[in-house]
Amino acid sequence: MMNKRGEKVIALSEISILIFSIIAFGFIISNANLVSAQNYPFTGTTSFPTKAKQFAIGTDTVGSSPYGLGGSQGMSEWWSGYGYGVQGILQSAIWAGTAYLAVVMIGGLFGLDDAKTKSIAAATSAGFGLGRGAFTFAESTWAPDILSKFPGGATGFGWTMGIMSAAIVFYMTYKDTDEEKIQYTCESWQAPTGGKYCEECNKQSILPCSEYQCRSLGQACQIVNVGTVEEKCVWVNPKDVNFPTIEPWINALMSGYRYTPDNTISPPDRGVKIENMNTTNKCVAAFTPLTFGITTNEPAQCKIDYLRKQKFAEMEFWFGGSQLFRQNHTQILSLPGKAAYEAENIEINNNGNYELFVKCQDANANYNTASFVFKFCVDEGPDTTAPAIITTSLINGMPISNNKSSVDITVYVNEPSECKWSHQDEDYKDMDTTMTCSSSVIEMNAQMLYECKTTLTSLKNNEENKFYFKCKDRPKAVESSRNTNTDSYIFTLKGTIPLVLNKAGPNGTVKDATDPVKVTLTAETSAGAEEGKSTCYYNEEDSEDDKYIEFRNTNSHKHSQDLYLATGSYTYYIKCVDLGGNTDKKTVNFKVESDSEAPTVVRAYHEETSLKIVTNEESTCVYDPLNCNYLFEDGLPFTTLNGINHFTEWDTTKNFYVKCKDKYGKQPTGCSIIVRPFEIYKSV
Repeated sequence: MMNKRGEKVIALSEISILIFSIIAFGFIISNANLVSAQNYPFTGTTSFPTKAKQFAIGTDTVGSSPYGLGGSQGMSEWWSGYGYGVQGILQSAIWAGTAYLAVVMIGGLFGLDDAKTKSIAAATSAGFGLGRGAFTFAESTWAPDILSKFPGGATGFGWTMGIMSAAIVFYMTYKDTDEEKIQYTCESWQAPTGGKYCEECNKQSILPCSEYQCRSLGQACQIVNVGTVEEKCVWVNPKDVNFPTIEPWINALMSGYRYTPDNTISPPDRGVKIENMNTTNKCVAAFTPLTFGITTNEPAQCKIDYLRKQKFAEMEFWFGGSQLFRQNHTQILSLPGKAAYEAENIEINNNGNYELFVKCQDANANYNTASFVFKFCVDEGPDTTAPAIITTSLINGMPISNNKSSVDITVYVNEPSECKWSHQDEDYKDMDTTMTCSSSVIEMNAQMLYECKTTLTSLKNNEENKFYFKCKDRPKAVESSRNTNTDSYIFTLKGTIPLVLNKAGPNGTVKDATDPVKVTLTAETSAGAEEGKSTCYYNEEDSEDDKYIEFRNTNSHKHSQDLYLATGSYTYYIKCVDLGGNTDKKTVNFKVESDSEAPTVVRAYHEETSLKIVTNEESTCVYDPLNCNYLFEDGLPFTTLNGINHFTEWDTTKNFYVKCKDKYGKQPTGCSIIVRPFEIYKSV
């Protein structure tokens, strides 16, 4: 296989050789005098002058013209000069056309692609044509005198203009396009191995080091002396130099398989063979999932590779697709057989035998210098099994949003296939919609599955939408050797009704005695995909979806989120989304007030048989007949009406030491008011 750099070097070499060939060809046709003006009909002479400067404009005044032409002699000379100009144009055109045809012919011999050949042909044609034209112009009587001083004279001027023209045309027409397929995966972030940065967590001044901060600085960082004044983040076991030991994990094997020791592996490597007990050759069936695993004596990251690598970091794949530190690791493979490769003219020189090399590394970056090797073989075929749909990009049976008429889906098949779908369960040949599928054995994804993409249409609301999939394997094999599904893979999408956001709050004024004030956003939903069950989000702006924040208490039909806000006016946008994608929104507007003052008694007087006091806000009031030094809970209660009017029995023999507390718990440090009743008698 040749890399892209090598391809570009060869391409430039081809272009250079081709250009030199055309230049040589140009000299050949130039020296061969293929284009001349001998016996040119306009002159009546037997040879044509080599330079237009040999011609003079006639001086005969008879029939004078703006060009000073007149008489038979002048006209003859004028035609002679014009003929030379025509000759130059014809020569330029013939040079350009000849160069173009030569490039096309020679480019085919070099195996250049059409786009590259046409670009070089256009550039060469322009260079030779315009170069020849420039040379002819420089040789003519119409050329400015300055051209006579050009380096190389007319020849130098022609070459310069030709090269410049060719370069410009080539630059404007040649496009070099590289196409490269890049595959990437998103992994969870992992702290670096070791613990040389653990102590940094203890240098945060008055801030303590949290468990999360400590662990994020290194895989070997831990909090010690938890709950004491000596609590700190340290590097646990920094002198650890032992790498993890690897053993085959029996519980990871599928039923019907076994590990057997492999004594053919050269030390220090060691490993096992994986054998299929259901076949005589002990080989794994092609395109059939194979599950195996390893266990380590300590939590470790493990990698797997088709090639033996010296260093852990050089290995290409995470074992099981996970970079987490574990003691048990599981890997799933599904490999093509020899027949599948041969159908695409791909040569695999391993006779169906595979070796996989494994290394593991612990939290202190100690890894195995030797590899643990798994060996197994894949059955050569012939393939007699129909393809299997393993999974889909959408969950089978999932709801879809109301009024959604179509949806894109990817079906993952265990081998390269051609797949179709239909609204009815029918034979593969009768299904009317063909999917776009991976057709080559080398087009598997990271899970070693093959993709088939399509758009499911004619979706209906509030009912089940069933789709039937069938596939035929080996797209590049002869038709008689291909296997087709007889049973359909049934896929269902549930149509829904719209989601309704019935209530959202708060609205009005939210008041408390604290600063900031606790405000609870609330929402209630119904209908939709799951009878109101949904997830709600909030934001201070009605912006993009990714700006919304999920409620803390949600994924139900009732939702709440506590906020702590300063006094002021607020607007919040609340959006709820159910599993099918149905969405509803509401806006809440409210004002936040902070009440930091205890209630005030604004009036106290005798009303009929009662002592009545009035407060400036809703309150609960009590009194004591002795002093203000009592607990609110120990006071004698007033009877309260409407929250602000408070009554107790009128008694002129005692004093009333009154305390009032609002609904936020605010109360005075002493008394709200001290009342001393008395009677005024009027003598008769």
